[in-house]
Amino acid sequence: MSWRAPGVFSVSLLIAACGDAGGSTQGGASDGDGSSGDAGGGATADTSSGGSDDASSGTGSGTASAPTTTGDGTGDASSDGGSSTTGEGGFGPGPWDHGVYIPDEPQKDGDPALGYEALLTKGYVSCGVPWGLWPLVKPFIGAWADRPPLPGRTGKNAEVPYHWNVHTKNGADIVSQNCLQCHAGSFNGELIVGLGTADFDFTDDISQMFANVWIPDIPIPGLEEFTRFLNRTKALGPATVMRTVGTNPAEIIAVTLVAHRDRHTLEWYDELQYDLPDMVVASDPPPWWRAKKKHALFYNGMARGDHRGTMMLASALCTDSVEEAEQIDSYFHHIQAFIRSVQAPKYPFAIDAALASEGEGVFLANCAGCHGTYADDDAQDTYPNLLFPLDVIGTDPVVAEAGTEYAPYLVDWYNESWYGQITRMEPGDPFPGYMAPPLDGVWATGPFLHNGSVPTIELVLDSTRRPKYWKRVDLDSTNFDEDALGWPFVDLPYGHVGAPDDERKFIYDTTFIAHSNAGHTFGDHLTPAQRRAVLEYLKTL
Repeated sequence: MSWRAPGVFSVSLLIAACGDAGGSTQGGASDGDGSSGDAGGGATADTSSGGSDDASSGTGSGTASAPTTTGDGTGDASSDGGSSTTGEGGFGPGPWDHGVYIPDEPQKDGDPALGYEALLTKGYVSCGVPWGLWPLVKPFIGAWADRPPLPGRTGKNAEVPYHWNVHTKNGADIVSQNCLQCHAGSFNGELIVGLGTADFDFTDDISQMFANVWIPDIPIPGLEEFTRFLNRTKALGPATVMRTVGTNPAEIIAVTLVAHRDRHTLEWYDELQYDLPDMVVASDPPPWWRAKKKHALFYNGMARGDHRGTMMLASALCTDSVEEAEQIDSYFHHIQAFIRSVQAPKYPFAIDAALASEGEGVFLANCAGCHGTYADDDAQDTYPNLLFPLDVIGTDPVVAEAGTEYAPYLVDWYNESWYGQITRMEPGDPFPGYMAPPLDGVWATGPFLHNGSVPTIELVLDSTRRPKYWKRVDLDSTNFDEDALGWPFVDLPYGHVGAPDDERKFIYDTTFIAHSNAGHTFGDHLTPAQRRAVLEYLKTL
């Protein structure tokens, strides 16, 4: 396996997570029914641009303005609330007419090059393992530290896995996790910064791993930060255990961090201050290159305003005061500028040009009204930024309803907190639903739907053939199904119940709450030949 090294000014990137792969409402491909991310394929980010991609406005070069209405030929999204919209350029009547346009809002400008440096060197996750203890701790935490270094990093950062940073806190060198824990994945044997991690094992309780670490009874610089880190893993560990390898606990991590804190001071309490929903919620981290097109982040489009607030919260493991949050915010707009600079990669395998051309026509007629249009020049792309109601999409509703049905009090906490001054949470505006994601590099972002319940795009386009129970053949990123566009999988006759102990955690069981693979039936009407053509066209995006 090779690891793609970032250059000084450009970085190859693929899919990522905080998630923005919302559900679609038409017969084309979708990366899911989404709740929180932005997925895509191997990408190149030009960090020398200082924030091209319209970082200051947040629209990006490929974002359409308020879409016009065709359907019945009346109205405009900007004047009627967007209740009956289509994509820019006009489409005939279709499911997109049920979408509501989410308007653009300003983003704080930043420097992508400074953002990339901060992403990989700063201590925005301030607590962690003292450098002197790192060799002792690393063997006990398995996959949490069993990843290679990121080529191009220097000093002590060149000696730790790519998803950990070495930084200085109160005079001590601390090894802390960074955003690449969830936002760097492998495709075709290469590590892609910004690609959602689809093979990490979150089925084990990290707090139990750390419980086995022996701490020598001698003064060690930074030991207090290790104590804080251990306390936080005790709180997060049991709550964030996933059912299936490859699924991500992003949703529950965020609400757990909130439920232990004072909303005004951000002070941490070891005991829960608010109840947490009693369920395992699977998430599939979307790619970062979607962020520049989306006016609202997360699969359900609930993050409105400047996007950096929610990402800072996601990394707030030990941010225990407003003062510290403000210090992190002094550079986090650069990190967001870097994320907005990420571009989707080019498909690395052969493409049947004639079949892809045929598929483009099918896509434009059946998919583009929700997912946008794509051109050789990214500046000519359009993306309608539409939010769709659950009864239109039909995908698993848990993530969309989390802030309105399951834990609305945690949304209130966020909006009243320091983070809510930057990014608003509006999970019910105008209704709980999902955004249809941009499809740049979608072929690299499997598994699909916001909860990772569908292994291939071929099955996103044909809901009648989706497996009830399945597992990947392996976690080898070079083992890619070029025909079905996704990871090779085995259809099983059993789920978690009845599975052998050593196999259970590799099985995706769609019968669990928040794990359903239903919905997005909009490709079911296509013929097999049409689906094959659309799949080939998606390779060109």
